[in-house]
Amino acid sequence: MISSDRYVRQLPLLGIDGQRRLSSSSALVVGLGGLGSLASMYLAGAGVGRLILVDFDTVSISDLHRQLLYTTSDIGKSKVEVAERRLREINPGVKIEAHQMVLTRNEESEELVASADVIVLAVDNMKTRFDVDELASKYNKPIVNGGVDGWFGLVTTVLPGKTPRLTEILNIKGLNPVSCAEGLCNAVVGPVVGVVASWQALDALRILAGLKPTLAGKLLIIDSSRGIIDVLPVFSP
Repeated sequence: MISSDRYVRQLPLLGIDGQRRLSSSSALVVGLGGLGSLASMYLAGAGVGRLILVDFDTVSISDLHRQLLYTTSDIGKSKVEVAERRLREINPGVKIEAHQMVLTRNEESEELVASADVIVLAVDNMKTRFDVDELASKYNKPIVNGGVDGWFGLVTTVLPGKTPRLTEILNIKGLNPVSCAEGLCNAVVGPVVGVVASWQALDALRILAGLKPTLAGKLLIIDSSRGIIDVLPVFSP
């Protein structure tokens, strides 16, 4: 049952059919740091039927300037457990599943990927990105990937069979993929994270509502230090 009061401001954009699609869809959010915590709030608020949350970490005080799903009282607590509770408060009509784990190429991870309609990839290491890319390719699942490096942000959407795979995009010569494991993510400001997470949520919602994603086969690159947003094609249709 769609609550016209709750969704009245987005129904003119998504339509009744689009909202119904959302309410019967599922999104897998991999990583509940700056990007995933914010994107999951938008997905829950919009009425995605089922949110699958994956993260292994606990809340730290250094997270709080950008990970607005958490508060000071959550320090030391499991991110997925806190997120599950808060997202239910945002929208009780959304089914929330919390998995405290690292998503990798194993049976449990395969089941989660296979059950989702879209993957919001919000991690800070290349290994998880490549593992998710392998599973998404195997099960024909779209990925909306995001990353942040200081004043810079990056978003790209992968559609199986229609765009290059995420691994291919991140290996483009001259592209400097964001990876905290390589020492690139020590500095970050909250608003840059917010812009990237918002665009990830936007493309995920468009996919789930049956609309064309804005960044399929493209790279959105944000340079907030110069006020520049650029969109680069990564393939020729």
